[in-house]
Amino acid sequence: MTRQYLRFEGGANPADPTKNKVNTVVSVAGSNHGTTLVGIGTLGRTINNLGLNVLGVVGAIAGPAASDQVIDSDLVKGLAVGGDTDPGIEYTVIGTKYDEVVTPYKTTFLTAGPGATVNNVTLQNGCEIDLSDHLSISVSPRAIGIVKNAPDPKGFPTKSIPCAFDSPITGS
Repeated sequence: MTRQYLRFEGGANPADPTKNKVNTVVSVAGSNHGTTLVGIGTLGRTINNLGLNVLGVVGAIAGPAASDQVIDSDLVKGLAVGGDTDPGIEYTVIGTKYDEVVTPYKTTFLTAGPGATVNNVTLQNGCEIDLSDHLSISVSPRAIGIVKNAPDPKGFPTKSIPCAFDSPITGS
């Protein structure tokens, strides 16, 4: 949703980044490049390409957002045009190795384009005891620390970010 707003709804102004409505983006386990949904999305896309509209059925049941998040969906492809980022915006993107929704988990990460900065953070780097998955990342003390510190105008103070156990599904 963030990238949709920036790219297509007036959140960013590539011609004059000083007129951006957004300066900082913090993304937590977002499906920035789509997801295979542990292979289910890929299987659905393959079946769709054979002529059976299973993604349309998924969209009818789960809503269009479910099929929009599959790798190579029209939305994901549209967001990729022009690169991952918009000029004048600082991005912090947090992912977890144990994400079972955004798969593979590295599809959450962005590549900085001209005039943008990106800090991709794998939650477990430097804190192997944080076992957060897609659901529990929202209550992970480490993820919360990263979110709190990301907008710091002095940079990204990693020394103040806690390392604590966080379990899948339920959190700490």
